[in-house]
Amino acid sequence: MTSKPSGPYCFPETLPAWPRRRMHHLFGPDGRAVIAAMDAGIKGVPPGLADAHAAVRAVVDGGIDAILATIGFARATAGELGGRGLIVALDSEIPSAGYGVEQAVRFGADGVELKVFPGNPEVTKLGELRELAATADRWGMPLMAEPIPVGFKELRAHTVENVANAARLSAEAGADFVKAQFVGDVEQFSTVVAACPAPLLALGGPRKTPRDALQMAADAIEAGARGVVYGRNIVEAERPDRMVAALVEIVHGGSSVDAAAKLLNVPL
Repeated sequence: MTSKPSGPYCFPETLPAWPRRRMHHLFGPDGRAVIAAMDAGIKGVPPGLADAHAAVRAVVDGGIDAILATIGFARATAGELGGRGLIVALDSEIPSAGYGVEQAVRFGADGVELKVFPGNPEVTKLGELRELAATADRWGMPLMAEPIPVGFKELRAHTVENVANAARLSAEAGADFVKAQFVGDVEQFSTVVAACPAPLLALGGPRKTPRDALQMAADAIEAGARGVVYGRNIVEAERPDRMVAALVEIVHGGSSVDAAAKLLNVPL
């Protein structure tokens, strides 16, 4: 069973007022977050997100803390998202530091995101992350980095050591919080969390069974992660609202996997 969070969590006083306030729109009072990654439309019509409005309504009904989305998706679904947190994905064919942060600020977003690829001999995007971090700092906009060692398909490169190094490089480049793969077991992933000086959240990765997705969230929290960022494991679930509610019970409520799984009411 995961430990139940207690007491309010305050982001460092060294973080200026505006980004600190926006971080509180993304994380709960316990300093933890359940975030739905809904930015897959950058590649076309993704499973689970064909009806953008229904998809956002479902995760909001489940109690989501925030969503990660493209600016177009966010604009289209602003009415459904309401006061929930929003991170705008700035992954693009061209460097986004020159336009993306201001666009996100004007829209009223609470954070921005960039994927980077440490260890990729062709492009790491770490330089772009440093530039984006400086721009985000000027605008008071929190920045989330998603480091993928080498690339999405280079699974053998996604070792505990490489994920830890990638997370650390992202924090060193100026990311305010980091979304990283859960690798290894609880003890091994705790070394990834401990080596990252910025708050770290675990990403969901490939589609899992509902129970496996909940177990990974519980393991990540036990290892010291501040929460999860799930895409397919939420939006492609039979009941995305119930999957979110179950994750919220684990991440914020300290519930066991067995107790949280009862909320799904679907075959595990």
